[in-house]
Amino acid sequence: MTNDTQALIVMIVLGLVIVFLLWDRFRPSIVFLVGVLLLLVIGIIPVEDFLSGFSNKSIITIFLLILASHMLSKTYKLVNYLDKFFGTASRPKGLIFRMSTSVGSISALMNNTPIVALMIPYTFQWSQNNKVAPSKIFIPLSFAAIVGGMMTPIGTSTNLVLIGFIVSAGHPALTFVDFIFPGLLVFGAAILFLTYFSQGLLPDHTSPIDEVKADIRQYLTKTIIPEGSEFIGMTVTEAGLRNLDGIFLAEIHRGRDQIIRPVGPNEKIKKGDRLYFAGEKSDVINLVEVTTGLSWAKKKEIQLGESSAIVEVVVPFNSTLEGKTLKQVQFRETYNAAVIGIHRKGARLRGKLGEIPLVAGDLLLLTTGSEFQKLSSKNHDFYTVSVIEKMEDHSLWKKRALGVITLATIAAIALQFLSLFVGLLVILGGGVLLNLISEEEAKKNASLDLFIILGSAITLGIAFINTGGAEMVAEPFMEYLKDLPVFWILAGVFGLTLIFTSFITNAAAISIMFPLVYQLINDLQLNPTPVYLTLAFAASAAFLTPVSYQTNLMVMGPGAYKTRDFLKIGIPFTAIYATLVIGFVMAFYSIRL
Repeated sequence: MTNDTQALIVMIVLGLVIVFLLWDRFRPSIVFLVGVLLLLVIGIIPVEDFLSGFSNKSIITIFLLILASHMLSKTYKLVNYLDKFFGTASRPKGLIFRMSTSVGSISALMNNTPIVALMIPYTFQWSQNNKVAPSKIFIPLSFAAIVGGMMTPIGTSTNLVLIGFIVSAGHPALTFVDFIFPGLLVFGAAILFLTYFSQGLLPDHTSPIDEVKADIRQYLTKTIIPEGSEFIGMTVTEAGLRNLDGIFLAEIHRGRDQIIRPVGPNEKIKKGDRLYFAGEKSDVINLVEVTTGLSWAKKKEIQLGESSAIVEVVVPFNSTLEGKTLKQVQFRETYNAAVIGIHRKGARLRGKLGEIPLVAGDLLLLTTGSEFQKLSSKNHDFYTVSVIEKMEDHSLWKKRALGVITLATIAAIALQFLSLFVGLLVILGGGVLLNLISEEEAKKNASLDLFIILGSAITLGIAFINTGGAEMVAEPFMEYLKDLPVFWILAGVFGLTLIFTSFITNAAAISIMFPLVYQLINDLQLNPTPVYLTLAFAASAAFLTPVSYQTNLMVMGPGAYKTRDFLKIGIPFTAIYATLVIGFVMAFYSIRL
C-alpha cells in the first residue's frame, strides 16, 4: 500500500469520525475507537503507535489530575469555602463577580467539571433564596470555569492533550509561563463581561422545578382507591399497576403523612390510598376508565410539601446512563427514585419516559425515597441540582497530613525538583495511604469513555501526520498562505478550530487541527509557540453551543437553556476572547501585521 493511499484512507476515516460525531447518534468514545481500530486492522496504524497513544504521559496526567481534584475537593469540602466567599452576595452582579473569580481561579489548578458540579446546588439555592432565575446564573458559572482553566497547562484536559501532541511531534512543549499571561488577560475580561453585561444577554427562564411547583398536574395525575375497590389488599403487581403503557405509579400517599416512594412491586394497596401517576394524563384517564379499582380524587390539586420534594439531577457527559432508557438501568430500583419528568434543551419531553434514551445534558425530575441520597452518592451517573449533598467528614490530622504533602509537592514541582506527573502520583499516594480516596471512588472518577476518546484522538492525529495526510491537506493552501501576514494565519487557525470545538469534542478538535497546524508551522517556518497557543485557546473557546463542553451540558438543564441562549451571549463573549488572544500573541511575540 503506497503512502498516498494510506494518507487517503486516514483522511476518509477521520472525515467519517467527524460526520458521526456531528450526527450524535453514537457515543463519542465508540466513534473514536471504531475509527482507530479500523486503521489498526488495515495496518496503517502500527500496534506500537496504538499503544503509545493510550499510554501517552499527558493522558495519564489528566486522569491523575481528575482523581487528585476529586480527593482534595471532597477532603477539604472546597465548596464550603467558595460558598463563604460568594454566599453573602445579594444581587446577581455581586454573585457573578465573586463566583467567577473564585471558581475560575480554582479551575486553573483543578479539573473544572467537579468544581461546577459542586457549585450547581449552591448557585441554584442562591437563585431560589434571592428570587433570581437560575438561567441568569448558570452560564456565567460554566464560562468562568472554562476560561479559568486556560490560565495553566493543567487547568483543562485540552491543554494537556495538545501538549502531548506537541511533545510527540518533537516541538518544545508549552509551559506555565506561556499560558499564564494570556490566560490572566482573558480571565480578567471574562469576569468584567459576565459581571456587567451577562444579565442583559441571558434569558429569564422559569426553572423546571418551579414549573413543577406551579403546575404539578402536568407531571403527576392523582387518583384514589375508593371503598369497594377491587385493588384493596392486592400488591401493585397483582393489581396490574406495574409496567403500564406510557405511565407509571410514582407515589402512594397513605393517611395524613405517610408517603411511599418509589413504589415497589410488592407494596399492598389499601382503602383510601392516593395514587400518583407520572406520564401522559390521557393514559391515566384511559386506565381509570377501564378499571373499577381507581377513581378520581376530589381534591383539585396536589400540594407539594417538604415530604413531597422534587429533586433535579443532570446527566453529565460520559455518564453510564447515556444512550440507555430508565427501564434498561432499572432506575427506580437502583437509585430509590422515580423519574416524573425529563427536560432536554429547555423543553419537557413527552411520551413514555421509561423508553426514552437519555443523553448528556438531560435534566431529570425525581421523587425520591429515603435511600436516594445514599445510593446516588456512590456513583457519578448524574449530578444533583436542587439538593446539596452532605459530604463525609475526615479527621483533622488526616486533613493536615494531606495538606502538608500537597503543599510540599506543589513547592517541589514549582522548583522543578519533581515533574507534574510524579507530583500528582505523590499527592494521590498520600491520599491512598491516609484512606482519603477509595478504590471505588477512583474507578468511578476515572472515566473509561474519556480515556478512549483521548487515547484515540492522539492516535488518529499522529496517523494523520505520519501517513502524510496532513501535508496532503495543507499543501494546496501553502502557496496562498505564504504571502499572507501571520495575523491571518492565526485568525484562520482560531476560526477553523472554533468551528470544530463548537460541535464536536475538544479532543476531536485538537486531533483534527494539530496535524494541519504542525504542517503549517514546518512549511512556513513559523515560531511554533504563538501558533500552538492560539490553537489551545481556540480549542477551549466552548461558548457558542451547549454541546461544546461538558460544563455547558451540565448547566443547560437546570437553566432551562436552549441553544440560542448560548449563541446570544456566546457570540460577543467569543469575539472579545478571540480578539484578546490573537492581539496578545501578536504583541507578546512581536508578530507584525
